[in-house]
Amino acid sequence: MNDFNKYTLLLCVFILCSTIGCSARMLASPVVSPPSGPPQLQSAEEGWWAVRFRMDRPDNETRWEKDLLLAHRIVAPIIAEEEENIGLWRFHRRSNNDAASHQFSFIFYSTAVTADRIYRRVMDDALVTQLLHQGVVQRVVTDALDRNERPAVGDTSDPSWSPVMRNAWPHYIMGVSRMWLAMVDQVSRENGAPESTLETDLLAHYQRVNAEVTRIWQQEGYHALLHHLNAIYGYEPMVYWEKRWKSF
Repeated sequence: MNDFNKYTLLLCVFILCSTIGCSARMLASPVVSPPSGPPQLQSAEEGWWAVRFRMDRPDNETRWEKDLLLAHRIVAPIIAEEEENIGLWRFHRRSNNDAASHQFSFIFYSTAVTADRIYRRVMDDALVTQLLHQGVVQRVVTDALDRNERPAVGDTSDPSWSPVMRNAWPHYIMGVSRMWLAMVDQVSRENGAPESTLETDLLAHYQRVNAEVTRIWQQEGYHALLHHLNAIYGYEPMVYWEKRWKSF
């Protein structure tokens, strides 16, 4: 082999070794992940979240009209804007002589990202700030976003119920909540706008709305709701809380 061929062969070997070495170094390089965001935005998994408005009960009297004010003025616009991102939602109303006292809750099923956006909108709402400043609302409590403790649809239903009932009930109570909110909205519009945005005028307006919605419930709820609910289930009797059979 002449000198030219030797040099040519050595050059080819050098180039080949260099290429293999570069490839090996490239394969061995670690994969760099993008920086992680805040912990509450990590999971796209859906779950149940809640915004709870806590109020006092002066003289052990519950001002139920506060619930209507919060549902209609604070929560309804959020539902209208975020409904595509909320799989299920409902209201919960309670009042008792305990630590939670009078509490109105908006409970919804979504990702943590959506929940974070809803929380921020509530906290940034000028009316919420006003109601807190004036003592109409004592506190606004939200669920922690860094953990999803209730990922299943039936996780906020009564644990004593059967799995079938726990998983189906959120769809039912969402319809009930939507119906109640629609009644509040219609009666509110029929009563005209409050005289001002002062809490006294707002509460007086929703006190009248609450009285009318209550009247409709008491006079028409038996047939419109209980009878037709019974009809959906084929008019079969059920065990009433008094432990006796009863049909509506």
